[in-house]
Amino acid sequence: MTTSSGSRSSLLDGIARVLLCLVFLHAVIGKLTGFAGVAGMIAGRGIPLAPVLLAAAVALMAVGSVLVISGIRARLGAILLLLFLVPTTLLFHSDVADPQERIALLKNLSIMGGLLLVAERRP
Repeated sequence: MTTSSGSRSSLLDGIARVLLCLVFLHAVIGKLTGFAGVAGMIAGRGIPLAPVLLAAAVALMAVGSVLVISGIRARLGAILLLLFLVPTTLLFHSDVADPQERIALLKNLSIMGGLLLVAERRP
């Protein structure tokens, strides 16, 4: 019975890690296919070196997601995703007066909670 419970726990853990990273994988695809437009939006916020920072963000999300989903160095993957998500949230979703931005802020805070759980529980 312990084996069955352990298998179920491992399965649920794996499903949770995939679900947690879906938003990042979707963002990677969107940022790669619309790289120039996204870089322009970032530059429009007055952020220097937008293409370089965007490339770094894509790398953090892609590598972090693969590590979290695979369970190999999942803690490092969660940290990489947090390194992307924290500044992104502060820079782009801090206008809580705007209902859409407030939702994005809360969504990102929720994802941060999930990433902190991964970082705390996984090697």
